[in-house]
Amino acid sequence: MPKTQGKDRWFLSYLPMNTSSGISSPLAPLFITEILKGGVIEYSIFVVVSSLATIMGLSVWGNLSDKLGRRRFFVLFGFLSLAATSLLLSISFNITYFISISFLSGFLGSAVTPVSSVLIMELAERKDWALKISKFSQYNTYGQIAGVMFAAIFSGYYPHVGSLRYLYIFSFGFYLLSALLGYMLVPESKNKVNRNEIPLGILRAFEKVRYLPSQIIHFNFHFRELDRDLKTIIIGFFVMMTGFQLFFVAFPILIKSIGVSSTVFFIIYLGNYLFSAITFGFSGQIAFRYGNRRIAVLATLVRIFIFPSMIVLISLITFKPYLFISFLLVYSVLGSLWSFISVGTGTLVSNLSKPEERGRVSGTYNAIQSLGAVMGSAFTGLIVASIGYDADFLIASAVTAVGLLIFSRIRSK
Repeated sequence: MPKTQGKDRWFLSYLPMNTSSGISSPLAPLFITEILKGGVIEYSIFVVVSSLATIMGLSVWGNLSDKLGRRRFFVLFGFLSLAATSLLLSISFNITYFISISFLSGFLGSAVTPVSSVLIMELAERKDWALKISKFSQYNTYGQIAGVMFAAIFSGYYPHVGSLRYLYIFSFGFYLLSALLGYMLVPESKNKVNRNEIPLGILRAFEKVRYLPSQIIHFNFHFRELDRDLKTIIIGFFVMMTGFQLFFVAFPILIKSIGVSSTVFFIIYLGNYLFSAITFGFSGQIAFRYGNRRIAVLATLVRIFIFPSMIVLISLITFKPYLFISFLLVYSVLGSLWSFISVGTGTLVSNLSKPEERGRVSGTYNAIQSLGAVMGSAFTGLIVASIGYDADFLIASAVTAVGLLIFSRIRSK
């Protein structure tokens, strides 16, 4: 046992990286609105560009790593790329520069993602894959929560808007620490695993796809080869992800425009992360007991009602401290609901897939999920700029409802 645990020490190299991710994900909308004086259109463009860059990078680096038969190099390359681009982001002087560097960060930094989970399985026996990836995901979770907590505490002590630049400098330091730990701890595997053999059911994460689709291992389209229920799930989930993103891109810009301070802004995100992590711990058991389909449907239904409820909250609650507490509660609930949606849909797809096809099916599932998020992001800025936040939240609810209707047509439970 000690020997096996020793082989997992390289997981620690990803801890500082995820701490940086916890800082930078909520920092981006703040930086765009407060430092660069942008709005929802600029943030929408940022999300689309960053997401597309990451999607392209995941495909390029994953395939290149497979062809060259090397893992360690791409991990270190990704860490160093993220460190360099974080430093460049800290000196951003306009939106164009910020988005350009974010594209580089998404494309180059994504080298660390498709390699990590494959490397885990190349270093472990097949029977231990689920356990190892679960442990690795826990490290990621701890790092991201620590990052948001750090950002909230820092902004509390240094509330001046200009201090936001220093958070990117801290991110640079954490990424550099990951590179150092990676150099010391990340091994090169002698055994090579075909990523198409990796089972989908063990790959789950935070709802990070709403900014960068950071957990994709497979990225291949094989839609025509799927059976009816799988096609229904994937199409429904694509529409649902589009609806989710219509809300999640607009929400941070809205609450900032209402007057939420940077500290409260980070605390709201912290609530989302914490509740997502807490419910993720038992969401699998609940899904097993009550059915994956039922859990996913109920969680999505709650989201459909929550999105337009934000309009009512903002209209009725005039005392800002109470309104900010409401934002925290709502965003925390949305985080917990993602655990049930992710587990329910992911497990359904895995259970409906033949063992030898799960890698290809997961490629389609991940691709559609990411493209739905990108589509939602692209429309958010246009909708808000044209007809306002209220209309955007109503449309987000309606689109999610359409996706749920499609998803509900599956016959499996």
